[in-house]
Amino acid sequence: MKLLDAALKQQVTEALEECANEARTAVILANFGTRSPTPKECNEQVRDAQGRTITRAMKLGEEMHRVALKCAEESLNELRPGGFSLEPTYLHDLGTGKTTWLSPAEVARIRQRGSLGELKGSLVPDVILHSGDPAWVQAVYDFKFPCADVTKRSRWRDYPSGHSYAGSNQGDMYRQAFKVGDPMLVQPWLGAGL
Repeated sequence: MKLLDAALKQQVTEALEECANEARTAVILANFGTRSPTPKECNEQVRDAQGRTITRAMKLGEEMHRVALKCAEESLNELRPGGFSLEPTYLHDLGTGKTTWLSPAEVARIRQRGSLGELKGSLVPDVILHSGDPAWVQAVYDFKFPCADVTKRSRWRDYPSGHSYAGSNQGDMYRQAFKVGDPMLVQPWLGAGL
């Protein structure tokens, strides 16, 4: 069982903050050179790898997430080998309050069967620190990558009307499901916050 003390948690937080900074820098340089995108450019409609129409902000955010998660994996393999998961899937039952971790193999089987309804309402944080067993969560982190305005703190995403978690946001659900204190938003240049 891996313990998580304050010093190690601080090291992990700082590493993830650096990953967020590196991800934004790399993706913006590749797409815009030395300037940031304008709000108009962020709202432009583009196609993603699957051919869906999304905003440029969403496309850039997906690219930044990919870079940040690769960086996080490298950093956490040094700081906390065997004690973290990237984009793990959990099912949280609002009625019982029970949270169940689904292994990547289980998620793949569900997707392969086409039973995506089984994943409805699943929680997929970007980074989880755990005891060595993903069912025993110790800390939760989520990357947020604003497109144009990097000076304003991002907020947790609200669940829309009709969603099983409607009326709540990601942070609320992470607190309720994982019971490990406050989950952390990790944002370029502003670092980790609540």
